[in-house]
Amino acid sequence: MVNIPRISKQLCNQKVEFIESNVSDETDDWGKPIKTEKATQVNNVIVQEQTIYAGNGNSRVITANAVVFLFAGVTDPMPKLSREDVGNKIKYAGKEWTIINIVVNQDPFSNGVYSYELEVL
Repeated sequence: MVNIPRISKQLCNQKVEFIESNVSDETDDWGKPIKTEKATQVNNVIVQEQTIYAGNGNSRVITANAVVFLFAGVTDPMPKLSREDVGNKIKYAGKEWTIINIVVNQDPFSNGVYSYELEVL
């Protein structure tokens, strides 16, 4: 079977904390839904801090401040992400960012996930 080359684990020497938010069906004393957060450390990722803009001329807006790359077979643990994870948080180097876009790169030979690119703001 043909495989896409994998990035070396030695090059993925950064780690992030993935903070998943859930809203319960239960409510607090004031009738508001109870929100819980679960944090998971994710090792062997690449974080590229960069400002990404959309638009042109004077109508440009910042759409991301960093991109976090997660690679199947390298990142540990490799989370299973979906569009429902947009809005969850990533913590890296003392900064907390919100996931605003998830790019899923498919392995063309197995149709599984090859990597994720998390655009964070």
